[in-house]
Amino acid sequence: MKIIWYGHSCFWIETKGVKFLIDPYPEVDDDRIGDVDYILITHEHTDHYGKVELLSRLRDATVIGPKQVYLMAVADGVTKAREIDAGETIELENGVKVTAIYVEHPSSQYPLGYIIEGDKTVFHPGDTYSTPAFQRLRGKIDVLLVPISGRSTANEREAAQIIEDIRPKVVIPMHYGVYNDEDPSKLESELRKRRIWVRFIKPELYREIEV
Repeated sequence: MKIIWYGHSCFWIETKGVKFLIDPYPEVDDDRIGDVDYILITHEHTDHYGKVELLSRLRDATVIGPKQVYLMAVADGVTKAREIDAGETIELENGVKVTAIYVEHPSSQYPLGYIIEGDKTVFHPGDTYSTPAFQRLRGKIDVLLVPISGRSTANEREAAQIIEDIRPKVVIPMHYGVYNDEDPSKLESELRKRRIWVRFIKPELYREIEV
């Protein structure tokens, strides 16, 4: 599985030849984004939906999101859009699956996170706070992309709790560096304090991570 961080909560992921883009915010450098088959949108806020219309057209990609996102995409002229509900699993090419998970983000109408199952299993929870519901995912996630900004989403302490509940093998922090200056090292310190031992990767813009 290959992962590239484009800032904020935007990631490009390739697994088994299927290419995903998640939450392209308005200022994302779209010239650096390669081929995309599917664009997953966690919720309707601009800093996650931002460049959906442009990138779906330029990359001929299918947009997948909750009802509000689906309706926005259709209204914006997106011709390839698909609605997904919490608990629903979509089977794609080469045995790759996407499952939508309801998350805790009260300022959104219907926030979702996505589990992508390919050669590895990655969970992008979008904007979320810690919730006991994540304990159901314990031991099922290889790579967790976790928000840390503390602005309408988890801070480093809540992010550590999410990690403790899920117990992934790899953690990559997100939701920082564009609209705020949160420091990922705070999460790393919190994990050490709690004696939670995971592979912690601080992402670098546009640099490919292989897991």
